[in-house]
Amino acid sequence: MRLKNAVYNRLFVCLENGALAAFLSLFLAAQARAAEAELRPGDTIGPHNWERVKEMVGENLLSRIKQGYTFKIKAPTRYQPPREYVEATKKHAPAVRLGPDGELLNHVAGLPFPQIDPRDPQAGQKVAWNFYWRWQGDDFKGGGGTETGKMIRYAIEKDGSERRYDFYSYFLFPRTRVTLEPKPVIPGYENIDSIQLRVDSYPRDSAGATTLEIRYSEPKRPDDLYLYIPSLRRIRRLTTTQRCQTLAPSEFNLDDIDFFRGKITDFNYKLVGEKKVLTNYAQERVPYNRKKGDYLPADEQWEVQDVYILEITPKDPDYCYPKRVMWIDKAAWEATWAMVWDRKGDYWKELALFRIPGKLADGQVVWQQGTGYIINVQNGRSTVISASRKFNIGLSPSLFTFGTMQTITRQGEVN
Repeated sequence: MRLKNAVYNRLFVCLENGALAAFLSLFLAAQARAAEAELRPGDTIGPHNWERVKEMVGENLLSRIKQGYTFKIKAPTRYQPPREYVEATKKHAPAVRLGPDGELLNHVAGLPFPQIDPRDPQAGQKVAWNFYWRWQGDDFKGGGGTETGKMIRYAIEKDGSERRYDFYSYFLFPRTRVTLEPKPVIPGYENIDSIQLRVDSYPRDSAGATTLEIRYSEPKRPDDLYLYIPSLRRIRRLTTTQRCQTLAPSEFNLDDIDFFRGKITDFNYKLVGEKKVLTNYAQERVPYNRKKGDYLPADEQWEVQDVYILEITPKDPDYCYPKRVMWIDKAAWEATWAMVWDRKGDYWKELALFRIPGKLADGQVVWQQGTGYIINVQNGRSTVISASRKFNIGLSPSLFTFGTMQTITRQGEVN
């Protein structure tokens, strides 16, 4: 009613000033812009109407749209976390708190902060923790859903030449477990958030190389990171500074995995706002079709989803990324986009990832990773990754040992 009154009052003033035509012109133009901004299934986006998605995609993709990249809009996809995760959230979230340094207190399992108040000065920290503890299963094997049964990456040079390399990824959450026994924690692993074993399988010159990463729950305890090199038959311990080193030949580093794999307490967070963005939660083909030498999908449709805008800055002034911004889905708490700026404030990297549906053993339908890309806009190099997953397969902590690393075959398989 107040809005209507304001419009009527403005109209009355315009009538008094003899400016009715001008007022109506502005009013109708505003209505037209609002209608144009609302995307509907079946709409086509391209260089003729790139303004419609100006704030809904990364800067680099927007530039590609202006240059000719065209796609259609489809209806948004809706998934729900598994019921065990939802039940754990209801049971444990009321007791969760933030400590004086932003650490997470009293978290057992489920989503730490199901309700986010944008006015809360700690909202950014809470969104970061929700992203960190989003549902990802109690364990998973990466690569189970691609055409080859592996995780596939294509490193693409500026001139369009490509190099393919494959790998497997085994991931275990020893605590915060909601489905597999023992739950909520594996005895003896109460201080470990996650353990990851990453095994290269192709090409031959890197096959069998294995990385073991252990993430501890103590805020100030750094990760353990180990590398096994088959040709040397030795395991080397890496320093945490190597998290910033590029995983050649890709444009990813360790903290780029899953958009952001940094230790939460090593960074500062600011909730910048909320908005609608373009993504794809029902990718039609894995990997998606694309032209050789290009990282963008050739025929996938995009959909609109609601996200939080989270700005991430490091506490360590020497950290490689001075600023990262992530767009985090409000329902799944997955990141749909990430953007990185360098120390000069110039746009540096852009990450986007599609997702696909997956089924758990009991038939529940969940989301899993599909195909995505990272582009270094400064050197023109990009990487495309297809990384679907199989959840809750019953991985044992005994898999994540030095002994396992030394028994990996040249095909990247675990004996």
